[in-house]
Amino acid sequence: MIDSIFYDTGKIARYQANKSYDYASQLEMPDYSWFELVSRWFNRLINSIFSGSFEENVTTPVMITVFVVALAAVLIYLYRSRPELFLHTRKTESLPYMVEEENIHRIDFGKEIAAALGSGDYRLAIRLKYLQTLRFLSDNKLIDWQIHKTPTEYVFELGNRELRPVLRLLTNRFLEVRYGNYVATAGLYDEICDYQAQLRKGGGA
Repeated sequence: MIDSIFYDTGKIARYQANKSYDYASQLEMPDYSWFELVSRWFNRLINSIFSGSFEENVTTPVMITVFVVALAAVLIYLYRSRPELFLHTRKTESLPYMVEEENIHRIDFGKEIAAALGSGDYRLAIRLKYLQTLRFLSDNKLIDWQIHKTPTEYVFELGNRELRPVLRLLTNRFLEVRYGNYVATAGLYDEICDYQAQLRKGGGA
């Protein structure tokens, strides 16, 4: 009986070189980067929403745009709610009068501001002047003062839109002195007083 099995090494080599017969490669997981994985997931999501009408080279720029917009929205929200996070801070000596912890309706601003100016403490004088402004706005029902609110909240809360830019400038100067690397000077204190005068005039005082 003749053995009909014949092993053609040349033909086997041609099969091995043909990628169509490389079944093992189809079982291997492709080495995608995290961005490629997210991009492919986003591509499937977009195509499931729009019935597969988008190509991958279109959805990738869309994904990047969505990410940038979302990041910008988060940063804007943080800036509005916690502006002190975006200001450079430095260690300062402990102040004898922690006005942030006090009720603005219980502070004798005339006496405390005069004492701060008498000792040349413009940093404290600016803080007191700012809180005195909040007291005025609260007394005239222009804001709803609460001890837990942030300075920026009062800017957006102010009903008089014409006065908002003035209050924003005053608030920024206060935050720069309170949380930023800004030196409180007599000139800066005078600027704060000018902003307060504009708010008093526009607020009906």
